[in-house]
Amino acid sequence: MDCSDSRAGSRGTSVSEVHCSPMYAENIVTDEPAWRVPRQTSAAASSASKVIATRWRAGSEQTLEFGAETAADCHVVKIVLRTMNIRFSVSGRTVQDGVTTPGSVHVTEPALPVRCLFRGPYDVLHLHVPNTLIAECARDMPGDQAPILRSEAVPSKDIVIDWLGRALLEANRVDGSFGQTYADCISMAIVARLLASASGVGTSERSRGSKLAPWRLKRAIDYVEARLDEPVSLADVAASAGLTRMHFAAQFRAATGFRPHEYLLRRRIERAQEMLVATGMSLVDVALSVGFRTQSHFTSVFKRYAGQAPRAWRESRDERTG
Repeated sequence: MDCSDSRAGSRGTSVSEVHCSPMYAENIVTDEPAWRVPRQTSAAASSASKVIATRWRAGSEQTLEFGAETAADCHVVKIVLRTMNIRFSVSGRTVQDGVTTPGSVHVTEPALPVRCLFRGPYDVLHLHVPNTLIAECARDMPGDQAPILRSEAVPSKDIVIDWLGRALLEANRVDGSFGQTYADCISMAIVARLLASASGVGTSERSRGSKLAPWRLKRAIDYVEARLDEPVSLADVAASAGLTRMHFAAQFRAATGFRPHEYLLRRRIERAQEMLVATGMSLVDVALSVGFRTQSHFTSVFKRYAGQAPRAWRESRDERTG
């Protein structure tokens, strides 16, 4: 099964300039050669009933637009991995325009045209889920009516899926044949959670609190982005959005799924990861450059979010690209 957005439409003119890191045959989560198009591998060709995981990412500051169409035999689950500014549309209807944060989830149903304008860097995980697999999973769920997997039926923010998606990226580092088994299990966990959410089983209710207005959210995120190397207080971020601390914290979490401090730490670590890969800076200098006063605190927080200490994480990336 070619479970892909194989009928790609008009793609950005600078695709060659923003292509992802070099790919290797043993990779399970592969970088996409074009937006939402899985790389053709032997594993993909033989996985008619398995989820195919792909990644679309670039650090370019350019504004680029891409188009594709979901294949008729699969759904595409989008999991946002970094803060991005996008305009995303399905069948000509805009479903997201502005800043989107890690943990944002969208499901595109089969045979639908999609377009996305990326305003700057992006990092997205796509799961190409066969319709047959969804039907098989749904048969085992309670209730008379099988849940339908579509974006209207699942949360737009899900921290558990965010963590599962990041865990899935580690499949490429699992030795031997266990890597594929590891990836299959996590992919099935994501599909099961989405189906459970669609049926209203086993997931928490969406936040009923009011969300931060898009323009306030953009101001807050821009404020944080410009000060990742400085001390940042909740009061300062709230003031940038024109709200009190109490109102801002609740609305920010409703909009992003993160507490403000948690979001700040995550962005510091993401920026640190970019610097560890792109520069030869020492760990101390990287720590100071992303707002940590000591290397020990930096190491502790980095390990919590990345699963490895900074030095080990950098070395593992050097091995893969070397």
